[in-house]
Amino acid sequence: MSAILFLLLFSGIFLMNSFGVVENIYPLRLVLPIALIYFSLSLFQKVFLLKQKVSIQPILFFSILFFIYMFFHTYAVTFVNFQFFNVEYELNSILNYTFLFALILSLFISFLSFPKLFFEKVNSVVFVFYVLYALYAVYEIITGNHLPTSTLYDASYWLKNSPTVVYHNSNDFASIFTLMLIYLFYVYDKNRKTSIIGLVLIFMLHFFIVYYSNSRISILLSFLFFVGRYPKQILSFSLIGCLLIFIIGSAFEPLWYVNILDDLAQLQTDLSFAESTLVRFSLYKYSILSTFSSYGLGYGVDFSPQYFSSISDPALSYIINPHSYVFEVLINSGLISFCAYIFLNLYLLRLIYKSRDTDLFIQVIVYNLLLFSSSSSLFLWSHYLFFIIYICRASMRQNQLNL
Repeated sequence: MSAILFLLLFSGIFLMNSFGVVENIYPLRLVLPIALIYFSLSLFQKVFLLKQKVSIQPILFFSILFFIYMFFHTYAVTFVNFQFFNVEYELNSILNYTFLFALILSLFISFLSFPKLFFEKVNSVVFVFYVLYALYAVYEIITGNHLPTSTLYDASYWLKNSPTVVYHNSNDFASIFTLMLIYLFYVYDKNRKTSIIGLVLIFMLHFFIVYYSNSRISILLSFLFFVGRYPKQILSFSLIGCLLIFIIGSAFEPLWYVNILDDLAQLQTDLSFAESTLVRFSLYKYSILSTFSSYGLGYGVDFSPQYFSSISDPALSYIINPHSYVFEVLINSGLISFCAYIFLNLYLLRLIYKSRDTDLFIQVIVYNLLLFSSSSSLFLWSHYLFFIIYICRASMRQNQLNL
């Protein structure tokens, strides 16, 4: 029963809100209440009936406290603003926020109940869904067909080549897809023994997909990850690739060089952050200024779109999302939650550094950088799963260090 619930819970997270019966009834919504009740009862039985010891390390304890404080503080601000200042909030956002709180609690409780099984099943599910995501992304790139939950579902055909899979937009998909790849290498290739052929195939497929996603941060971080982890293999592959291009281009098609140069020029343009830098700095500037107008308390559940909509500054280009999860926390949940989130990440990194787990350390860095990619990560269920995985792995490391 435990194994099946883990598989259903993790699969539901990676399915997001796709394949639902109606708009707000999708697989994760159906599985989560059952999983939360089951794992809570399992933990109760383990602690109070079987008298088994449950080790809660400081990193895990602080993480749980952080999420509890952030959610209840945000609820309180929302209630006060709605009750006394007539501020309107989307009912669906409040329901989603409550659902998110239940999801995070269920993940922590399930880990405490069955730590070994937790990692066994999450590793399997991440692998299966990485393959499924890759296959469906290629299908989207070729056909231009998307799921109804995608922003590109009704887009013009020439705009439809960016893969979104089960996500709202291509940036969300690319960030989670990249996190999945890095995590799989961490789990299944700790000794870096992947064959050159397998590595090249994964490298080419992943870059083909993230390039079409137009997520510049995902492209850049994916490339740096491969180069940093497999420098010799990537260098050999690059030299062989350049040699083949030279030989084939000379023998068959001189215009090939021109096409390749055009592609490289386009890639350089795509990787340039020049166009969006001013907009992003403006978004971050007003995110910081929200601290003063909200007296450091934040504005409440999912208020960042309304906050940016109220600002008449052309530099924002009518963008209403902060494009950063940490600033989304600042606007919605206030200064204390913002500082606590940063402290939690620094504490997590320090602990992982002390345990000499370089690969996990890099994952946490990449994770935080990728959260600057999505326009809004508040209800992006998958990224919370990875963050809690990092916390739980660090907790196990902390437990080993204390022995």
